[in-house]
Amino acid sequence: METNKPLLYLLGQTMNLAKLKLLARFKENGLELSMEQFIMLHFINEKEDLTQQDMADHFFKDKSLIMRQTNVLIELRYVARMQDKEDKRKKNLILTKKGYDVLEFAKNISNQVSHELLNGVAPEELLHFENVISKIQENTGQKDHPSNC
Repeated sequence: METNKPLLYLLGQTMNLAKLKLLARFKENGLELSMEQFIMLHFINEKEDLTQQDMADHFFKDKSLIMRQTNVLIELRYVARMQDKEDKRKKNLILTKKGYDVLEFAKNISNQVSHELLNGVAPEELLHFENVISKIQENTGQKDHPSNC
């Protein structure tokens, strides 16, 4: 199937526009948070016993890059490293109270932006879009299993 513009161009351009809108809204609300930090905070909040290696694996990123991004979140006091109860060599990442509060604030802003972006999109169109995105993810061969999300 062909479109007027390549699929990856459309996906990339749409993601860039949505990201710019979200980051502008963060800034308007006094929240200095990058998209990567927002996503990492969200993921840390969703998982227990999460390590930096788990994050690197999930996001298909180099461990040293994840370490640098995690260190920034620790410096901001949004995240803490805690020693694993069973394996003393392992350090788990957890949200601090400040990190949880920032995440909740950011999620509220993100939800507002999502509603604005979906203005004029019918519920059945959104469901169809989600199905198409899911199929594209499956076709990459990299889609996460539900246990990894």
